[in-house]
Amino acid sequence: MKHEHSPVTITLNPAIDETVFLDQFRVGEVNRSQRLHVQAGGKGINVSRMLSSFGIPTIATGFLGKENKEIYKNFLDKKKVGDAFVWIPGETRTGIKIVSERTRQTTDINFPGLEPSLAALDEFETKIRKLIRPGRWFVLAGSLPRGLGIDFFEELIVLLKRGGALVAVDTSGDPLRVAVEQGVDLVKPNEHELAEVLDRPLHSFSEKVEAALDLQQNRVPRVILSLGSEGALFLSPEKQLMASAPPVKVVSTVGAGDALLSGYLAGILGGETAMDCARLATVFAWSNLENIERKLPSREKLRERLSQIQVQTLSKM
Repeated sequence: MKHEHSPVTITLNPAIDETVFLDQFRVGEVNRSQRLHVQAGGKGINVSRMLSSFGIPTIATGFLGKENKEIYKNFLDKKKVGDAFVWIPGETRTGIKIVSERTRQTTDINFPGLEPSLAALDEFETKIRKLIRPGRWFVLAGSLPRGLGIDFFEELIVLLKRGGALVAVDTSGDPLRVAVEQGVDLVKPNEHELAEVLDRPLHSFSEKVEAALDLQQNRVPRVILSLGSEGALFLSPEKQLMASAPPVKVVSTVGAGDALLSGYLAGILGGETAMDCARLATVFAWSNLENIERKLPSREKLRERLSQIQVQTLSKM
């Protein structure tokens, strides 16, 4: 796939991920780190990372700080990701992930991001307009930076859709609600994000399935509902599926949802069936959970894992 046809990931509020591993995180006490892993982060950037590992080139855009750009420049060069970022004064924020290895729980500490100027917003719009092509996938992922309201997010989706682009959204709260209202092509909420958007609790499995199906059949043609260790629902006009992996040795849950979306898009871009898209997405997430560097294993290992994924149609469950 050439860059002029490759998907575009949009990360408006990226963060350098600093993952701290502890034996057990204790609030109010001195905690001694066993190890620290630092890498360029942000939900759209994670999607670019995973697709690159699979051999699919992407173009990445959004806002990044000029004053600590080396980590992102190295990432873009190493992964051969097209750089369409707007580089603005200041430092890209840091997100601290504290992983308790005993409990396998992750605690997030997210710092505020940079606030783009009007000139930076104009430059971003110019870059986006040049990238829009009918049928090209755009992945709009993560939170909004300071100074950007929900109107900006809505206008961005409208701009992409008017140009004939296909839009996948992975966010939460009001931005996810706007994405649903605008009828984007794909959303990937988890069960809590879906309940928030629908403004009602989803307690049972059947309630989650019913809510996701209603969303897919009436508002968004493709819905991926992440259910954590239970697996995920993959709902599309072709099939309504549930996929799950065998028990996984979890190193970190950071980026697992981004990997799930990456695998699904990789399947779509490769012309795979709905079932194979679900399998590939689940293997991407599995591989992410077991590797802090968020990269895929060998193709041989991938094929082995694909054979272990269980996929069922909802009507047969």
